[in-house]
Amino acid sequence: MLLLVSGATSTVRKYASYPNLGCLLTPRSRNSFKSMAGLPWAADNDCFGGFDSSAELRFRTMLNKISGASPLFVTAPDVVADAGRTLEMFNVWEPIIHSFSLPVALVLQDGQEHLCMPWGHCDAVFIGGSTAYKLSDKVRWMVREAKWRGKWVHMGRVNSLERLRYARDIGCDSVDGTGYSRFPDAHLPGALKYLQHEQAIFEFDEAL
Repeated sequence: MLLLVSGATSTVRKYASYPNLGCLLTPRSRNSFKSMAGLPWAADNDCFGGFDSSAELRFRTMLNKISGASPLFVTAPDVVADAGRTLEMFNVWEPIIHSFSLPVALVLQDGQEHLCMPWGHCDAVFIGGSTAYKLSDKVRWMVREAKWRGKWVHMGRVNSLERLRYARDIGCDSVDGTGYSRFPDAHLPGALKYLQHEQAIFEFDEAL
């Protein structure tokens, strides 16, 4: 499982040799392709605080900059804890993002289990929503379906070892959390060592 970090360029460079480290590009982050060279990366939409005209302009600017690149996914704009409005936004932005030759992630928000999943139009799913929703059996079932269909699965707001374990246990391929960006020197080393240890155990079990 990958830990994707937004910003924190100097610390990310320091730990770039860790196999579970990647970068998360956002419309307002200062990451550059040069700083992410050699690391897996994805792009988020920066919608947590809303998606007004300024946010849309920043998002479109980012799409232009990364057009034709090879991120793990680009998160389509969404509305926190509202699956219905998120799906409406996805239907608008999915073809736009795909027009830049970029893979698209649908954000799973509260209530998505009651709506039709656009499996044929998304390349990845991003687990968003309220904390209760993230930790629910509804999300676990949707992750299983996504993995069965060969989709990349990412979870946002993962800021503790407990949440890292949870994300790993339900089958996530990557995670991110603001704590690793705001306090990288304090939180990143421990998280990467934990992921490296878990990866070693997985590889040992697979070899048996």
